[in-house]
Amino acid sequence: MTLAVIRMAAVAGLFVSLGTVNAHQTREQSLGRRQISNTYDYVVVGAGTSGMALAGRLSENKGVTVAVLEAGIDYKSNLINQQLVDTPGFDTFGVGADPTDSFTNGLIDWFAVTEGEPGYDNRKVHYARGKCIGGSSARNFMLYHRPPKQAQQTWVDLTGDNQWSFDNTLPYYQKSFTDFGPRHELRKDNPPAQYNPATFPGNGPVSVGFPNYAQPFSGPLLNSLNEVGVPTSTDMSSGNILGAQYSTITIEASDGKRATSRSFYQQALNEKRINLQVITSALAKKIIFDTTGSKPKAVAVEYTLPFGIKKTIQARKEIIISAGAFQSPQLLMVSGIGPADQLNAQKIPVLVENSNVGQHMQDHIFFGPTYAVNVDTPTKEANDPIFLASSIAQFNFANQGIFTNNVADLIGFEKWNNTFLDAIQAGVLKSNPSDWPEIEFLSGPGFIGDFSNLVINNLKEGLTLQQFATLLVALVAPVSEGSVTLKSADTNDYPAIRPNWLSSPVDQQVAIAAFKRARQVFAAKAMNGTRTKPNVEEFPGFDVATDDQILASIRKNLMTVWHAASTCRMAKDAQSGVLDSNFKVFGVDSLRVVDASSFPRLLPGHPQAVCYMIAERAADIILAANK
Repeated sequence: MTLAVIRMAAVAGLFVSLGTVNAHQTREQSLGRRQISNTYDYVVVGAGTSGMALAGRLSENKGVTVAVLEAGIDYKSNLINQQLVDTPGFDTFGVGADPTDSFTNGLIDWFAVTEGEPGYDNRKVHYARGKCIGGSSARNFMLYHRPPKQAQQTWVDLTGDNQWSFDNTLPYYQKSFTDFGPRHELRKDNPPAQYNPATFPGNGPVSVGFPNYAQPFSGPLLNSLNEVGVPTSTDMSSGNILGAQYSTITIEASDGKRATSRSFYQQALNEKRINLQVITSALAKKIIFDTTGSKPKAVAVEYTLPFGIKKTIQARKEIIISAGAFQSPQLLMVSGIGPADQLNAQKIPVLVENSNVGQHMQDHIFFGPTYAVNVDTPTKEANDPIFLASSIAQFNFANQGIFTNNVADLIGFEKWNNTFLDAIQAGVLKSNPSDWPEIEFLSGPGFIGDFSNLVINNLKEGLTLQQFATLLVALVAPVSEGSVTLKSADTNDYPAIRPNWLSSPVDQQVAIAAFKRARQVFAAKAMNGTRTKPNVEEFPGFDVATDDQILASIRKNLMTVWHAASTCRMAKDAQSGVLDSNFKVFGVDSLRVVDASSFPRLLPGHPQAVCYMIAERAADIILAANK
């Protein structure tokens, strides 16, 4: 563990050296703070990926006032957290499955832990989520692509609203972003990164592009995927994600730092918008309703500040909850909207009974085998202090090197044919659209193992400096559904998270087949020059051979891809969901939910693009409804 101490000391040095750069900027921002009012036109609960983007767009209308309640801090106000967020290569810090692997996130992780369930060997899994301005856009792996066109058409079918088609939402996908292309001369001997600049015509506050470093493992991986039948994609943001490619990521072109939804807040600060107020360290306790009319109307939010100070903030027009897939349903339930049995159990008066609140949770999971390789990976960064120090210097002073990279920089999606789906007893997936893949491949340079701690796991062989790489496979057409339920009537108590991963036999069969597919990719001839021990699988080992053994191993080692969604889903009516197609909560007035919990269905791939899109569209819907 001495090496771990050395590594953390070096990282601390990076925090100090880089932190001074932004200290003046943070003080300048504090000068713009104003007296907090008691009443605003719009109150947004949560400054996360969707919430901060939504609030930023609403406040562009100078005729309205907007307040945002954020339970966390501004990560730029804390130098250590700022560097954890800003540095792409630190996205592996504090996100492991072990509940103890959250300390490095300091003040910006909710420390959420799932309930133990049989589908994942009754483990209690740490579920990292951002608690700061920017939310999980400040802690995710930065991957950006848009969903498949026909897959998104399922939103139209589920809501009855054609405005949710891919073509109709494309302008909203584009609006938040400004793109930049790869600098191939800095990415060494890797295949060129490809994307379609024409599908990024916007000039939004969030930057999307490519890091100035490509993981050396990703080149051989792309060639191996090609060899086994997964073609190279040249565009993952125009409605088709099948194939493999280096992903665009949310990264600043100027300095290689992570780009988050905080960019909307920074834009408002730069423009000195006096109609936007972001209140940090403000935990929403419940929504207050006026019940004198024909329908309950949301009029205020009760919240607490540090030291238990209670406050209430009024909304003249609307309240928008953007607290995420776990806490948005929690806030509805503690406010009296949800399943009657849960509310009664917590002695919460039932305002509107809706059995869908907190239900239908969907998520993606991943896992995969690990092999010894002869290219640089984060294993070297974890074990070689000299390499670590030089990499820190490269990032700090030149925007180059391994820390500019988001680690999982290459992804791929595969659609299986109907014959194969029938053969593995997953025929129910044949009803999915033709562009909806069953699995995703993700480059996992380093020793991932059981996901317990993505830093410590790479200390496996210490000073031998043996390098490792993992091919992760994710289930992106899950059948299993989980739930979010109350532990108490107090939002200080995190809700009970039961993802129900691998509860469906279909998901189990897909998982087994996906794991075998990962082994096939590693066995490709294109990987021969990269693998150093052809007859050895470092994890879980070739002795894990039968389907039962593979499934048991997956249960012990699977991890969330942090894509929880649909716990307050949009639907045609209250019998099927929680929200109408314009995010309005069924049964009440002046209350909407805009975040991943509102998804009618979790789409394949990484939902960051969708979270920004719904925020952009919601802003237009809300402003139009309140003219």
